[in-house]
Amino acid sequence: MDPDVIRILYIAAFACFIFGLRLLNHPRTARRGNVIAAVGMAIAVVATLTWDFVGDYWLIAVGIALGTAVGIPAARSVKMTAMPQMVALFNGVGGGAVALISFVEYREALEHTGGNPELEQLIPILFAAIVGSISFWGSNIAFGKLQEVLPGRPIQLPGQQFINGGLLAVALGCAIAIAAGTEDQLLFLLILVCAAVLGNMFVLPIGGADMPVVISLLNAFTGLS
Repeated sequence: MDPDVIRILYIAAFACFIFGLRLLNHPRTARRGNVIAAVGMAIAVVATLTWDFVGDYWLIAVGIALGTAVGIPAARSVKMTAMPQMVALFNGVGGGAVALISFVEYREALEHTGGNPELEQLIPILFAAIVGSISFWGSNIAFGKLQEVLPGRPIQLPGQQFINGGLLAVALGCAIAIAAGTEDQLLFLLILVCAAVLGNMFVLPIGGADMPVVISLLNAFTGLS
C-alpha cells in the first residue's frame, strides 16, 4: 500500500482515539467512545500490517488469538467495582509492550547496522524504555493494592526519595551515554531494570484510596511512551 495512504490511516486512527477519549468523560457517551476508540485501533492495526517490512503474519495471528482469548473473558467477567484494577492491569500491559518493543528495536539496530540507531529514532526508543517500564511495574503495584494482593496502606522505605532519585539518575545517565554514542545492550537492559524498580518504588508509598489518581498518571505515562 502507498505509504501516504498508510499515514492517512494513522491520522484517522489518532482522530478516533482523541474523539473516543473525549466521549469517555460522560457515562452516557462512554460506550460510544469505547466503540470509536476500538475502531481507531482496528484502523491502526490494519495500517501497520500493510507496511512492506512487516512479516511473520502467522506469529502476529497467534498473538492476536492469545490476547483475545485472555482479554475478552477477563473483561466480561470483571465486576464493575473491580474495574479500576482491571484498568490498571490493562494499562500496565500497554506500558510493558512498549518497553519490550524499545528493547527489540535497539537490539535489532545493533545486529543489523552494527551501531546505534539515528538519534531521531534512538531518543524515542530510550524515552519509551524508561517511561514504559515505569508504567508497567507501577501499574502492577496499583493493581495489587486495589485487588488487596498487596497491603493497601502506604509502604515507604527510609530515604526512599533519595533511592527514587538515584534510580532515575542511573536510568537517565545510561540513556544519555547511549545517545552520546555508547553501543551496549547491557546498558540498555540496566535502563529497563532501573525504571522497573523505580516504577515499584514510585507506587508503593501511595495508599489504596489514592490509586485512581495514580492510575490516571500511569495511563498518561503509557500514552506518552
